[in-house]
Amino acid sequence: MTPALPASSPPPNWVESNHPLGWLINRVLAVEPLRQLLFWQARRLIIRTAEGRGIAWRERREALRQAAEPLLAASRDPALSPPAYYRARFHAYDQGNLCWAAACEAEQATDAMALRVWPGEPELAPVVAQGRLRQAIFAAIEPSLSGPVGRALDLGCSVGVGTLALRDWLVERQRREANGVGAEPVLVDGLDLSAEMLAVARVREAELRAGLPPIAAWHHAAAEATGLEPGAYDLITLQFVCHELPQDATQAVLAEAARLLRPGGVIAVVDQDPESEVIRRLPAPVATLLKSTEPYLEDYFRLDFPAALQAAGFHGVRREAADPRHRVLVACR
Repeated sequence: MTPALPASSPPPNWVESNHPLGWLINRVLAVEPLRQLLFWQARRLIIRTAEGRGIAWRERREALRQAAEPLLAASRDPALSPPAYYRARFHAYDQGNLCWAAACEAEQATDAMALRVWPGEPELAPVVAQGRLRQAIFAAIEPSLSGPVGRALDLGCSVGVGTLALRDWLVERQRREANGVGAEPVLVDGLDLSAEMLAVARVREAELRAGLPPIAAWHHAAAEATGLEPGAYDLITLQFVCHELPQDATQAVLAEAARLLRPGGVIAVVDQDPESEVIRRLPAPVATLLKSTEPYLEDYFRLDFPAALQAAGFHGVRREAADPRHRVLVACR
């Protein structure tokens, strides 16, 4: 039996409300004009930095919106009402993730995040940084997989950056294990609460398919109440999702993932690493900008995630550092 992981470390000082620095940041963010100013400062900084590293932020945003708008109706479940926590203001968007701006800038923001992982490599191209990050994630998952993965689900898939990378990896994995002969098909689904995100995901899939099997389904649903068939999946991923959830929602999502996985199935949770010295030592101005755009960050860092996985019915929890900022928690059903 895999020994239990130690409990998570205390949150960084800039997160903790009872630490002077965390308290000061919270007081600043409680003043609405200051919070709005920080929102826009954070946004300007992100865009300026990304475009300086070769990410065509604004040009790509307009192209994605033009292509995705006709796909919105097919991506939306009109009966779905997003939960209250999802209507919060994320990432300097007043409408949070429920708007075109968030959907049409998510790809660029994800590339910018990948570049920030390796600040000492200023010549690193976004596509290389993104590929390196995804390879590290999948390398962390691999030891927990005991055989072929026939069906996988990416919960909180956003615009499909991680979903499409997951599909590519699983297809290649199946081909490698079958020596290229008679490889079993892989079915990969994505699920998200934002219909705009899913419309953009469909556009990106069409751009990047390149002979690979299509995504089996893009589901417009809540990750904690998917309505999907129980025991249907071999692998479920949550890639950079849980830091945007209050604790009760995270716990509900983990319970739903346990319901959806077959016995012996695997869950992989990728997110910020509470043990990361890079994160724990963020300068106060940077920490303030970050916290201004992430309303549930304190909830995330306060949660003992290995214990939450075990409470949801998972076992054999492993932790792997994907890079200097992020970890992968992998567990079995």
